[in-house]
Amino acid sequence: MERKWLEAFYKECGREVSLAYNVLNQTNNWGITLAVAVVVTCFLGTARVEGRTIYLTYPTLLQWYLVIFGWIIMVRFFVRSALGLVNMYRWNELINSTCKVLSLPESHPDTPLLNRNLAKKIEAYFFRFRSPKTRRFIVWHNLKLMYLWFFIILLCLFTWGIIVLEKTILFWVGLLLFIIPTIIEIVWFNRWYGLQYQGLELEVEKDLKDILNEKRESIPEIGRDVMILGFCEDGPFKHAKTLLTNPTVKWLPWAYQSHEIHPFVLAQLSDNEKLDSQRIAFASWEKGFIGPVDIIRYGRIDYHKFVSGHLQLTVMLDEYNGSLPTQRIEIRNPKTFCYFL
Repeated sequence: MERKWLEAFYKECGREVSLAYNVLNQTNNWGITLAVAVVVTCFLGTARVEGRTIYLTYPTLLQWYLVIFGWIIMVRFFVRSALGLVNMYRWNELINSTCKVLSLPESHPDTPLLNRNLAKKIEAYFFRFRSPKTRRFIVWHNLKLMYLWFFIILLCLFTWGIIVLEKTILFWVGLLLFIIPTIIEIVWFNRWYGLQYQGLELEVEKDLKDILNEKRESIPEIGRDVMILGFCEDGPFKHAKTLLTNPTVKWLPWAYQSHEIHPFVLAQLSDNEKLDSQRIAFASWEKGFIGPVDIIRYGRIDYHKFVSGHLQLTVMLDEYNGSLPTQRIEIRNPKTFCYFL
């Protein structure tokens, strides 16, 4: 597969993972909030105290209907959460495989195998939009995520009403209101093509850690002595050069998003490899520039934190007297700002 396409696809996977995570969280929060509100409303005024005795008036028909309404809300949001969860698994599967391919040079002996496996995953999970996990797996993990105990409580309250309430016409209407939406949601859930599981016959891959170890051994030691922290002269950091050439500036906060970081550095960050005291060099270039640029200033990483695809750094700068010897690096990908020489 073409390298530039894979790099663009890797960035898109990162955006989709973040989107799926946000959708999942928002759906869960809204679903639980509404369901709890309905249940609390149901039980307002159900208990009264007379002397030392507490009387519970549940279930009345109105309270039972509120429980049914809470159940319908929960089932709807449960299905929506399942869609967000399967999307997160889908894009995580794709971004992990893409990261493996991009972490290695095209000449690496494992690259053809990783490319073949990635092509199968892209065909199944991207173009055909199938699920990398079974429905049973998604249902169980979605239940464990937030919904299990709420469903149990609502089912107990609903069953309590079935046993106690008088079997009038309103009772049977309520029973239908419980059954029909539940069946509809189950049918929709089973028919949605994005939840159709597709297993793949993949070739056996080495563990990412083993591949990275081979990768480290294949790079000369000096190649990891310096990490480049680059920035675009036309972007939001365009005035950073003024700070870097100011001898009174001794340290700087710095940050990158995951799509600005080389996959090999991302893999190290994901593997919890420490970057403290890592030697760095700042450089800048114009948008889209390919070619040699000068090193602006050297320093060392004093602190780093990598969370949700966001790398935060504190950099202690070397002394700067304006007479830094001209040292150049070659820019091959102007959109990758954080990488090892």
